[in-house]
Amino acid sequence: MVDPRYDPENIAGRLERLPRSSFHIKFALMLTSGEWAESLMLLGNGAILGLVATAFALTGVLSTYALPAFFFVGEFVGSILFGRLADTRGRRAVFLINQLLFGLGMIIAGFMTDWQLVAIFVLIGGIGVGGEFPLVDSYGTEVFTGKNRGAWLALIYTIAVTSAPLIVYITSLTASIPYYSFRIPLWIMGISGIIVWLVRFRLKESPRWLANHGKMKEAEQMMDKIEDEVKKSTGLKELPPVTDTLETPIQVSRYKDIFAKDVRKTTIMMAIFMFFQSGIFYGFATFAPGLVVVAYPKSDPLGAAAVIFSGFLVGSVFNIFIIDKIERKWGIIMFAVLGGVFGTFFAVIHGIDEVVAFGFLTAFMLWNFSNFMHQYNAEIFPTRVRTTAAGFVYSISRISTTILVLFIAFFIGAKNAPGIFTFVWVLVVIVSLVLILLGPKSTRRFVEQIAN
Repeated sequence: MVDPRYDPENIAGRLERLPRSSFHIKFALMLTSGEWAESLMLLGNGAILGLVATAFALTGVLSTYALPAFFFVGEFVGSILFGRLADTRGRRAVFLINQLLFGLGMIIAGFMTDWQLVAIFVLIGGIGVGGEFPLVDSYGTEVFTGKNRGAWLALIYTIAVTSAPLIVYITSLTASIPYYSFRIPLWIMGISGIIVWLVRFRLKESPRWLANHGKMKEAEQMMDKIEDEVKKSTGLKELPPVTDTLETPIQVSRYKDIFAKDVRKTTIMMAIFMFFQSGIFYGFATFAPGLVVVAYPKSDPLGAAAVIFSGFLVGSVFNIFIIDKIERKWGIIMFAVLGGVFGTFFAVIHGIDEVVAFGFLTAFMLWNFSNFMHQYNAEIFPTRVRTTAAGFVYSISRISTTILVLFIAFFIGAKNAPGIFTFVWVLVVIVSLVLILLGPKSTRRFVEQIAN
């Protein structure tokens, strides 16, 4: 038997023994760049919608859902399409396509003179970045070590969420320029996507993916390059020994393998979870600013919303330090419950200062919930179907976001704060029970061990 410390084919073991280095930092920044560009639209589509609605005199339902609906449909398609391509063609290959499509879609959308054409090219841009979440989550999971991959992913999302105040600030400046009001933000997004596309040419392919597809020579050569870079940046002449033999089975999957015997339960569990969890997060993010305006019309609603939503950033920074210390499934449940508790106070409390404080705490809890969820979704699937499965279940959340937000708006009422958070509690109970009954443990484990 080959000593695992010297077995060149032990790709997973060689990755897991790497100390933190500039290689990991550069890799994280290249992943972050695309997540940041996508978040400009994901977190700023509401602000841009307002400018589009004004520019084209949209009223009624169109003024509320026209642009977000097209963007989320695009993300739905993109998450399925690029999630699958990343498993068949490679992680790096897809990363060299998706941001280019996003960038071109947004730039062209900014030149359109009909709102329908703007929406169509926003949809195309949405297809481009639809796979960004599952790809970033999966790619990072395969390269970062088991003991701290959660912290790296939390750092990526911490940086990404800084795009929210920037795009809101940009739209506030361009609102006074009638023709260019929504065009300049779209062009900025598009240019960001093109820059990310160029930066990502330096990405390395996932050695785990190469090994999984039987490309052992390429996987070993990639590991040699990574190890040389790590030794150079850390000043180490020798890396720590590989102490674990982690088998990487050669299995090229078909799409239907996300329902194979060893994956089926996980796919169904995460599909149910993803459908209902989107209502928890976006139920708050979508309606919170409007609830403040309705309850306190004489206050500064934009200032209040800015303070409330800063809880996302603060929560993400906090999450970096705890995500690898709490079992992932219990972290998801804990922060979903805490989000429900503070959200309830936000809904029923009186006084603008108290509302802002509990809104901030709700946002804080929900972003912790989100970071735990993103890492969990990627690491519990085997490498052969990781991005296919992660993209499939993520696509469900894109559709359910629209369905659940519309359900709240039409059947509960966008101004009915107690009703909204009563519904959110129903969703919290559902996702918690799903994880308790079906969710595997994953924190600080090698992905090969989780899958088995």
